[in-house]
Amino acid sequence: MKEKMPDWCIKDLKLERDLILTNDIDSLMSSILLEVMTNYLWRINYFYDFTSIYRTNKTKSATIGVDAAFTKNVRTFDNHYTIHNKASANMNRIKGIGIHNYCEKYPFSTLMLIMAYYDIPLPKTQIGKEIILATDSAFKGFYTTNKRFKQIYIDWLEDMGYTCLIDILNQRDKDYFYKLQDDYGLNEKIEIDEQGYLHTKINFKDIQPHFDFKIGLPQQRFIYIQTFQTDAHKVGVKPIPSKDKLISLAYTYKDWVCYTYKDDEEQGAD
Repeated sequence: MKEKMPDWCIKDLKLERDLILTNDIDSLMSSILLEVMTNYLWRINYFYDFTSIYRTNKTKSATIGVDAAFTKNVRTFDNHYTIHNKASANMNRIKGIGIHNYCEKYPFSTLMLIMAYYDIPLPKTQIGKEIILATDSAFKGFYTTNKRFKQIYIDWLEDMGYTCLIDILNQRDKDYFYKLQDDYGLNEKIEIDEQGYLHTKINFKDIQPHFDFKIGLPQQRFIYIQTFQTDAHKVGVKPIPSKDKLISLAYTYKDWVCYTYKDDEEQGAD
């Protein structure tokens, strides 16, 4: 499966790249990890909240999305089922997941995808491993009552090299992980204020001891670039905008699609 990932995932490691951070801890932890892993050749320079996009510095570096289903062959690490994007590092694309076999989709976070692909060790503490599983609710598929779906989940764990997490999942239940999410603020969103600074209620103080790299929000000021249109609806209720207008698109359920698109009349800052 690694061989089927886009070649930029390796070729770009020694090149300067601008990371596009989105609005949750999955994207944040993934972005920070990518920064550290590349010795800061890759750096967070954009913030995309699925409505508007902001930038810190104007550069000539190519961009890499982190936990966003970008279209138009934009480089991105992504865990959603989306429309075809050859530049997307996405396990659903590699495994040929579509509407016809949606129940077999990749069930984990973008963070777990990046860690597995680049052979980054799991945290040493059990709590650290549990935080990984709680990020983006990656634990949920294990606790389904449907034996077929549970086996699909376990098969993915084996494919990703994470069978060591099965013991932890067996020791806990889904209520434990929901409480963990509440205790650490893992479902809290990252927002941007009127001055262009990011803020969140994620509990970095208690998360930090379980990870070897520094976790926190970028401190730099982000400048507004452009606002887009967004929509979400049941598949087939109305047409999806043409691919040339789409910015990002993800099927959050088999019959439900969410997307951001550019209107011809929209204007943004330079």
